Amino acid sequence: MSYITEGCQPKRVFEIFEDICSIPHGSGNEAGVAKYIENFAKNLGLECYIDKTGNVFVKKAACAGYEHRDCVLLQGHMDMVCEKNPGTEHDFERDGLDLFVEGGLLGAHGTSLGGDNGIAVAMMLAILEGDEHPALECLFTVEEETGLAGAKGFDCSQISAQKMINLDSEQDNTVTAGCAGGVRTEAVFSSVKVDLQSPRDAFEISVGGLAGGHSGADINSGRANALVLLARILQRVFSEQKIWLCDINGGGKDNAIARQGSAVVICEDATLFEKSVLDETAKIKKELCSADSNFEVGLLGCNVSACFKLKDTQRILGFMSLVKTGVLKFSNDIDGLVEYSRNLGIAQTEGGRVIFTLSSRSSVEAQIDYSCRELDMISNLFGAQNRHYSRYPGWEFNANSKLREEYLDEYEKLFGIRPAVEVIHAGLECGIISSKRPGLDIISIGPNMYDIHSPAERLDIASCEKIWKVIKAYLALK
Repeated sequence: MSYITEGCQPKRVFEIFEDICSIPHGSGNEAGVAKYIENFAKNLGLECYIDKTGNVFVKKAACAGYEHRDCVLLQGHMDMVCEKNPGTEHDFERDGLDLFVEGGLLGAHGTSLGGDNGIAVAMMLAILEGDEHPALECLFTVEEETGLAGAKGFDCSQISAQKMINLDSEQDNTVTAGCAGGVRTEAVFSSVKVDLQSPRDAFEISVGGLAGGHSGADINSGRANALVLLARILQRVFSEQKIWLCDINGGGKDNAIARQGSAVVICEDATLFEKSVLDETAKIKKELCSADSNFEVGLLGCNVSACFKLKDTQRILGFMSLVKTGVLKFSNDIDGLVEYSRNLGIAQTEGGRVIFTLSSRSSVEAQIDYSCRELDMISNLFGAQNRHYSRYPGWEFNANSKLREEYLDEYEKLFGIRPAVEVIHAGLECGIISSKRPGLDIISIGPNMYDIHSPAERLDIASCEKIWKVIKAYLALK
């Protein structure tokens, strides 16, 4: 079999990664990759089982000479965030990814790559083929990207390891040692559209060309949210004339900063509508960061036969305009660390309902409680019904981690520098697993990845080799 990644090192890791990329594995559709892992483990004669949630757990005894070492748990997730560019024809339920290598980076044509977290799966399987390591346990989880359901559903009493290396980080010169917790919120406006006596002229307004990104790791990058900008433009128009909303849609994932959004509206004065939109668009362009330089707003005439009442339009736009998003608080103790944030990730119109999905994150549990209460108050004010779900705990920093010091030592021996240690604002499965296995010594590491959760996602090939060397060196310690 020929590989697009031919020549990339470590060779075996990239072969396995490319195999995984050929199998559809969006969140909730990991069964194909789970079967691949199961067959891989069976071919090595290893103990393997798939639990009722869909997680795969593989165990391997210590290699000769390593029996005295503590058992190590390696952990990553099988699912990927499925994002594609407008106009890209790709069915994430059935199609494999179309990979390319360029400038030392690995990407996928028109879609997200799933390096988060397919590269972890590939490294874990390649390590299981090795013969210089202590006893290993490998946990491959499902649905991490949509609420960490796999980690929540796994019976952690199966874990005998004392140390855990999570491979779901994206900077090779950094060791992650703590993370935020979070919760998802669905705010539903249940209204009834009014059928018009005859079709009416309307405008479809679309916002696009934004960089997007991860709603945790990139929330302080200055990148704009398409749904927030769309609300701002519509708010401007509404302040100058009556408009009637017909539908509003945008975003794709609650844990991704929305890159696009659109709305269909009826207005009183088409000329004033266009002038207001163009004027507000020009103001927004001056405020955006360089990553969002391709920002654009489109206007297209259309016909509609139903719309929401004026008061319902006002309620929906009021919610979008007043709900706080982005960075809400920085840490008082760790310079530059986002402590509390919120992302408006999805807007969708289903018949007479408009549904918004938001993600709140914080390293302080009380702030997550506060976010839920605040959203309830805003929703009550505008007549929406809330559902809070998929809550997950944070992972508290351990000042006395032996595993972390051992890993830092090996990294420094290999590359002459000592990595930074950080606590991040993204959610990791480490929080759930550590809550179920108190005392488990954990670090999170990974190769450099850029623009994850977007079609611009790229995986740094040389960085993968770097991380591979450190993990192998750590596991080979006598």
